Amino acid sequence: MGNISLACVSIDSADFRALADFYVKLLDGKIAHEFGGHGVSVSLPGTDINLNFLEAEGYGPPVWPEEPGKQQQMEHLDFFVDNLDESVSRAVELGATKAPQQFIPEIVVMLDPAGHPFCLIPKPH
Repeated sequence: MGNISLACVSIDSADFRALADFYVKLLDGKIAHEFGGHGVSVSLPGTDINLNFLEAEGYGPPVWPEEPGKQQQMEHLDFFVDNLDESVSRAVELGATKAPQQFIPEIVVMLDPAGHPFCLIPKPH
């Protein structure tokens, strides 16, 4: 069997350009490709993995933590950070919010501008 490797992660939202802009700024990425007005691909420095942001008609943000009968998260992103407090502050400045409930003291769950949860995790030394 041939090798399989991850090329990208695709994320839906009502405003793909605004969400892509948030992650470009948060991760020092850049727009690598446009999908005919329906999405963009963001390249991430130091990796071969892109984040794709796609328009989704009727998009509804996930509820986190999950609640019965509500839109649940389909995925979430985890990011290693050098300084947790600085990274949380930067994410908030760019439009994220800190999730109202936190479950693991060493990890901070954030919600991006479209409501997708992502985690900021101190980089292991």
